[in-house]
Amino acid sequence: MIPNFQTALDKAVTALRSELAGNLYSCCVYGSAIRGNAVEGVSDINLLIVLNQSTSEAHQAITRAIGSEQQIDPFILAKRGFERSVRAFGTKFASIKRNYRVLYGADPLAAVSVDAQLEKFLCEQAVRNLRLRMVYSFVTRQQDKAYDRFVTRNITTIFVQFSEALRLNGVSIPVAFDARIPVMEKEFKIDGQVLRDLLALKKTPIRFSETEAVVWHERLFPLVDAVLAWIESRWQN
Repeated sequence: MIPNFQTALDKAVTALRSELAGNLYSCCVYGSAIRGNAVEGVSDINLLIVLNQSTSEAHQAITRAIGSEQQIDPFILAKRGFERSVRAFGTKFASIKRNYRVLYGADPLAAVSVDAQLEKFLCEQAVRNLRLRMVYSFVTRQQDKAYDRFVTRNITTIFVQFSEALRLNGVSIPVAFDARIPVMEKEFKIDGQVLRDLLALKKTPIRFSETEAVVWHERLFPLVDAVLAWIESRWQN
């Protein structure tokens, strides 16, 4: 793990324990920090925080503990109903379980399992939602000038959801995002250079000119659409 990430995690856990005391059931780090493909200064530190009681007071305590830490990306849930949350976010939890580490408290994922058919349904739902939001962001870009931010914020989502679709179809997926690109090219029949350019954009975000926004959309939308067509041809309703 990147040394600065470990320092930030130690600080975050100490602050959470101080502010939440006995209400902190569990705290886990997951994602790129554990996978080993985090980019310092770019990647977030993903924290799963499970509370014994999720209350507005607890949320204020978490804000005091880590609310100003820009690196920390919290995923906050209550112990009550945790299993239902797992089903509701099945794809996310399946991904978390493959790359996580308990930092404090109990292991909330020890007994977690997600039905394969539910995972497929939720994965397709996520890709469809990505396509829907992408089109909306592009069409309304002149209102908020936010298409570039949408693209940058969803680069990890694109790689994770594309990878999940392949994994659920029995395809072996490398750990590093760049190593996944040839697999995606082969399986989805897509232009891998777009994915390589997305990784470069993640490292060095830029604001799009009007022309750049159009060009990016002309390259990105066919990728997402191709993955959905792949899913439709292989997974039954």
